Amino acid sequence: MQGPRGEEGGVEKCPFPSISSFAVKLREPLPVPFQPIVFAEALYNPQNHFNLSTGIFTCTSPGVYNFGFDIELFQGSVNVGLMRNSIEIRDKQAEAKDGYEHAAGNAVLQLKEGDRVWLESKAEPKKGSTQTVFFGYL
Repeated sequence: MQGPRGEEGGVEKCPFPSISSFAVKLREPLPVPFQPIVFAEALYNPQNHFNLSTGIFTCTSPGVYNFGFDIELFQGSVNVGLMRNSIEIRDKQAEAKDGYEHAAGNAVLQLKEGDRVWLESKAEPKKGSTQTVFFGYL
């Protein structure tokens, strides 16, 4: 036998999930080594979690993030590192002697609020043209 009908439950809205994402671009040779690369153009940065003037992403929403970079070289070389709180997470070297070369890398990172992530040059860039894109998302 079925029991009496219970009281109706309250209706609650689920909280909107955190959003954090950016993509930035630099169409110039990389700057001096061992400091964050300051990017000239924000392709996407609606939450402003990536600071264009410092070149640093600061986590405001803890979680698992994917960060990546894509570098196109023409007759030059690069050596870059993906950094989290001053610790190198990933590095990549590439050289394009007589034409074009492509260098890319990514990392999946568990971040806490206040963690900082950036891309930095690890050596003086050699001649040639360089285009760099750096991105990240929760």
